[in-house]
Amino acid sequence: MTASSSNVYYVAVNGSNDSDGLDPQRPWRTIGHAAAEMTAGDRCIVRGGTYRETVVPAASGREDAPIRYEAQPGERVVISGCDPVVGWTARQEDTTANAGVYEAAMDWSLQGDSGNIVFIDGELSHEAMWPRITDRLDRTQYAVVDSCTNEVPTYTIYDEDLLAFADGHWTGAVVACVNGAGYFISTAAVTDFREGTLYFDGWMSSAAHYRTTPGDIYFLTRSPRTLAVSEGWYIDPVKGRLTVRLPDGGDPTDREVEAKRREYAFDLRGCSYVQIKGFEIRAASITTENASYCSIDNVRIHAIDRCFSSRQSIYGRTKGIELGGCDNIISGSDIGYFEGIGINLSGQRNRVVNCHIHDGNLEASYASLIWAAGSQHLISHCTVTRSARTCISGVFSRSVIEYCDISHANCLTKDSGIIYLFNHDFDNTDIHHNWLHDNKSPHLSFGFYMDAWTSGVNLYRNVVWNIPHHGLHLNRPLQRTLIYNNTFLRSGDADSAVFLLDDMYGTQMINNIFSDGKLVKWGEDCLVSHNLLGVDGGFEDADHGDFRLRADSPALSAGMRIAGVSSPGGKEPDIGAYESSEPYWTAGHDFDRVIEAELVYSELNSKSAIGNGGFESGAWEPWEAAAGTPKIVYECAWDFSRDGYPSIVRSNKYGAMLGPGDRIEQRITGVASGAAYELWAGIKIDGEYRSAEQFDDIHKNGALDTTPDGGYAVYRDLRYIGQLTEGDWLKYAAVDFGSPGKYDHIALGMTKIFDSVTVEVYLDSLEGERIAAISQEMDYDDVWRYFSTPIPIRAGIHDVYFKIKGPGRLLLSGFKLGHNNFFGNGATMAVQGSQSPIIERGVFRLNWEAKMVKLPFTTKPDETEVVVSFENKSRYFVYLDDIGMWRPDPEES
Repeated sequence: MTASSSNVYYVAVNGSNDSDGLDPQRPWRTIGHAAAEMTAGDRCIVRGGTYRETVVPAASGREDAPIRYEAQPGERVVISGCDPVVGWTARQEDTTANAGVYEAAMDWSLQGDSGNIVFIDGELSHEAMWPRITDRLDRTQYAVVDSCTNEVPTYTIYDEDLLAFADGHWTGAVVACVNGAGYFISTAAVTDFREGTLYFDGWMSSAAHYRTTPGDIYFLTRSPRTLAVSEGWYIDPVKGRLTVRLPDGGDPTDREVEAKRREYAFDLRGCSYVQIKGFEIRAASITTENASYCSIDNVRIHAIDRCFSSRQSIYGRTKGIELGGCDNIISGSDIGYFEGIGINLSGQRNRVVNCHIHDGNLEASYASLIWAAGSQHLISHCTVTRSARTCISGVFSRSVIEYCDISHANCLTKDSGIIYLFNHDFDNTDIHHNWLHDNKSPHLSFGFYMDAWTSGVNLYRNVVWNIPHHGLHLNRPLQRTLIYNNTFLRSGDADSAVFLLDDMYGTQMINNIFSDGKLVKWGEDCLVSHNLLGVDGGFEDADHGDFRLRADSPALSAGMRIAGVSSPGGKEPDIGAYESSEPYWTAGHDFDRVIEAELVYSELNSKSAIGNGGFESGAWEPWEAAAGTPKIVYECAWDFSRDGYPSIVRSNKYGAMLGPGDRIEQRITGVASGAAYELWAGIKIDGEYRSAEQFDDIHKNGALDTTPDGGYAVYRDLRYIGQLTEGDWLKYAAVDFGSPGKYDHIALGMTKIFDSVTVEVYLDSLEGERIAAISQEMDYDDVWRYFSTPIPIRAGIHDVYFKIKGPGRLLLSGFKLGHNNFFGNGATMAVQGSQSPIIERGVFRLNWEAKMVKLPFTTKPDETEVVVSFENKSRYFVYLDDIGMWRPDPEES
């Protein structure tokens, strides 16, 4: 075992980095100096005061000897991402409008002018705006659109209250509006202002349902003129000036004014076994990207980061607290008053325990108070409350959300849930023993919301109340979702609407109380049983949050016994979230106690035994490529499934593509012996697909659209190459047209087509045979779709070139080859036991269908392990998606 130093070092604002730091009387001046010296087993105690630095540990700890950074108990230790701004003078010009307005030199500005954050006397100050908004989450303080126009290229908003301002007053400002459907805030630069009317370029998301409508709420910001009507601040990055107006109109000379300058307070990237405890962090984040076994405890983090630009749209660009890497934890902490994401989970096996996450997503994007990606995370005993949009969301898998109090979502937006899951396979995520309440959306407010193409969630023992529309809303297609023993009150119906396919395979709705609602439009493939609908649930004191059952409740002993949910033995189970024979449980954070929480999965009979059944991890595990070179492909079912369902994924964004002779398989352990199972899969035969970014060569006049970190740009969940214009071309090498030839048409995924444009398709070179030309004369600015044209049948392997001609422009997501009359063999799906095959089935389908392929089987009496496999026996390509295997009987064995 490597030796540990076990030194205790001290840091204080009156210290010196020339001392040894080993005594409280000889402290170092900066935490960063300590971080450069510390090794495994060392501890750093930081005395009260403000430290303006990013701490980057030079070494990692070990399991038996972590490196620890701790605030001195009882003292306020602040790590600020800001630097002071000094040298204030009163603004002189136009003294009436500028009374109480002061300015000072500031020689930095983050992300142009989009990432700035200002604190005054330790309190967050917001960028000045009109109207005067003191609570960014109070929609009643926002301005309201009286009328508007939505015509390319100039859009307008008219508001009678704007007549109070002279023409030109708001030219150059940024208008921020919860526009149209109200999913999020959009922003645009005001190009002109006249007679109470704002003129601006269209919103970044420009489809019809995003168009501004009368009654939408908005505000104006990023103009020095806002300081004439509101306290706050304005930064001029060109002149290098910060201008402020204090709430009391006072002089900031004697106040502490500081502006964000650093991204992180602690940068733990690549570290292991580092512990952080007791700090207050201001306008900075913590990252554990590529780190492991690090802990963050008892911290207070406010105003983490910001990216509020003049082209704001659906997802936002903030990072939040980056809890990435693996096996890291944040606990006992308060995270609040942030623009986008609060805690951003990624990687694997990270935990958020006993935290209070609140007053966030002020930018009102699809960011949420907790946004999760990756897998096997735990969110436990947290209070998550007050969000402009949803409280918890993301694209994660095999995770657990438990014992959380989640509330007051959609304070600014519409049409969303308190927990909102969408367009992803959550791969047996458990959501249990939570309180979900008070959705503030004025239109289409939901409690637990699984939007279309969402699957793999086990929702049990939750209480949902004070939801104006649907306490539970599931948009089909939706699969492998188990909804057991939940309580819904003052939450309307449980609605299951068909977005495209009537698909609810593997979904069960059992033992739920809907005191003032019913099940509506429920899918025929969903098992529905033992639910209490439209009657008083008989609660002890629901008005004060006590949803236990009274002695006269009709839900007592009226339920079905469900393995993994119901108490074994004894009386028949109750319906609803609280079982009368079990201890009362509560949800939310409690900083007065230490909560130990570990990742534990449910043991439900009917959850899918297949892992990664939708391939949404973008990787194979736990599948194995048993033969050939199968690939995981990326598209977007949400868009391409329309117009005949030509997509190469059935659900979500990923699927498996098997070439001729390819086979994949998954070994499943722990199956029940002698038990009935069902294997389901989406399978279809199609041609070869390539996504746009898989090009082998490119010529581009000008720069490609990219994300802020330089990656491929994304529109509506799909990576693309664009904007493509006259003279641009792309090459895709070694495309197999078959021998004999097997394709008679080609389809290109495109959108954002403006003006007349043609994509010419050539074989082998730009001077080779032109086999197709797809011309579009009309603008197309809607969801991604395929534009298809016939091609002559050609044999052999060829390079394919796409060349853009014409004055127009477009975005390209990929291309697909096909034949109008596929023929021959198809695919085989099989289940193999330890000694011999249990069952197999041949499948030949030419399109995704609402009715998936079903293969029922029974395991042998001594069978505890099986192998599920899929093989392509055709000359074309086989696409697989939405694979699941489960026991249809939810009751205890």
